[in-house]
Amino acid sequence: MALTAANNTRLSRRLLWGVILLYILPGLFARAPWKPDDAIGFGQGFYFATHGIQHWSFSQIGDRLFTEEGLLGAWLSGGLGKLALLVNLPWRWLDDAMRLGNAVWLILAGWAIWNTAYRLARRVELQPEDPLGTAPTRVDYARSVADASVLCLLATLGLLVRSHMQGAELPELAGLSILLLGYVRSLDRPIGAGWMIGWGLAIAYFARGWSHALPFLLVLMLNSSSHNSLRFGQLRRMMRAALVFGVAFGLWFFWLLSNQQGQAWWDGWNHWNANRFLLLDPEKSLDKNTLINTVKTASWFLWPILPMSAWTVWRYRGAFREPALRIPFAAAAAGVLVVCITNPSEEANYFPLLAPLSVLAALGLSTMRRGLTSLIDWFAVICFTFGAVLVWLGWSAATFGYPAQLARNFERLSPGYIPGVVGLELAMALLASYAWVRLIIWRTSAGPRALWRPMILSSGGITLIWFLLMTLWIPRINYAKTFQPLGEAIADFVPPDTNGKTSCIEDYNLGFAQRATLQYHSLRKFVSVDHNAKSKRCTFLLLQDDTDVHLVSKSILEADNPLGWQLIWAGNRNSDRRERFYLYTRH
Repeated sequence: MALTAANNTRLSRRLLWGVILLYILPGLFARAPWKPDDAIGFGQGFYFATHGIQHWSFSQIGDRLFTEEGLLGAWLSGGLGKLALLVNLPWRWLDDAMRLGNAVWLILAGWAIWNTAYRLARRVELQPEDPLGTAPTRVDYARSVADASVLCLLATLGLLVRSHMQGAELPELAGLSILLLGYVRSLDRPIGAGWMIGWGLAIAYFARGWSHALPFLLVLMLNSSSHNSLRFGQLRRMMRAALVFGVAFGLWFFWLLSNQQGQAWWDGWNHWNANRFLLLDPEKSLDKNTLINTVKTASWFLWPILPMSAWTVWRYRGAFREPALRIPFAAAAAGVLVVCITNPSEEANYFPLLAPLSVLAALGLSTMRRGLTSLIDWFAVICFTFGAVLVWLGWSAATFGYPAQLARNFERLSPGYIPGVVGLELAMALLASYAWVRLIIWRTSAGPRALWRPMILSSGGITLIWFLLMTLWIPRINYAKTFQPLGEAIADFVPPDTNGKTSCIEDYNLGFAQRATLQYHSLRKFVSVDHNAKSKRCTFLLLQDDTDVHLVSKSILEADNPLGWQLIWAGNRNSDRRERFYLYTRH
């Protein structure tokens, strides 16, 4: 793709960050926590939001230890929840306020990726060929590449859904992006980069654990040790990184062990981290089927940055001795290593690949021929326009019953839902569809060929589809995913105590997602119960059975026995009739 100073248009900073907000904000509000992963992440933050800071050294959901994922994302969402409660925000908006942390993490990751691409593209070895002297200046070219790297990130299919769920993936992405930026900074500031490496490592570690951060760090260190220019100042760089990480880890570790259950949580969390490695879990293996599933997942999750990064690697295949290419390539290799040694079927394990592949994809844009960029454009136009038409057809079927076959499919997915037309959401969806048409016209018209233009349709199309889903389909999706009706039904049967405190409910066979959301929607306290249900701490007990075979404990509870439990309510979500709940009270 020919690139001259005359057509090297850059995106304004306000427009770029506006695109990020337009991408992340739809889907964060006007909905309840969704089962399962979003509800579990909410449960971690909800515990922090409703408990004092002295309980924040490890995570619980109710009174049960939760030893998966990390703490950093839950700390931020819990802090936002505390702020919402402090300003007396309505209770039903608490989860919306807590999800604002996702926007913070995505902006932080976008900032790090932008600066990584900018610093790399400014280097002489990555400047475009300029036989006629018409190329843009080094700074202008670097800014265009940096803009393109953020658009590449937003265009990635796998980021879309999980970036709108409360969890550890986005904080980890932000930490690993900062870690990558620290290594890139070591090319021109080899000593000061250590502070940034330390902060990136600390964020990634506290966000998800050491199972992803450790392989990522080791591969980048090995890459630095194998090149003279990167080796300079590495010892002091690593010492500063270790100081930042060591101080943060030490303060948290002593705080953790000072708590009564700290040792139990620490052991469980390390066990969860270790079991993520295939070599340490005898029940897992990297067999043929696993490799096939890995290729399938990577093909859609990393589209379109995976083939674009492959083009960059091929185009610069003879220049990998240059440190500007070695660093993002080593980071991508670290991400591949993480996928291979952990569970490749888990989508969250692909997040370490997003930052380096977005940077590599942007670096190769200037070397693509115009026919290839046009192919990317038309593929995006066809796919996302077709997807938008499907979303509109689905909304029409769900709302008006036409087409009839689609309407019947929607009824099976969410039986009992009564559709309605909301004017504001419909107007916003129409406006977004009009903006998509205008974007296609602008992109295909004759005009300046900015470096980032091949990615504008892909990122815009992703944003369009999600925006339409979160305006036209959000009521039905929320109806199928939420536990709010069940929580409100439980609250009708479990009144608050006479002293103003909420009654407690013993629970049996409830998962973390169910417990977190039912506590939130019912405003009742849930406590654990042993298998024999002999605890007498609470007047009520909630049992969940999704096996279609009555649990032994359920039979005991309903039989004539000295425990004295009596069934007072049974229910389920309309969208999941196998997942049934039974509420008991003592005689």
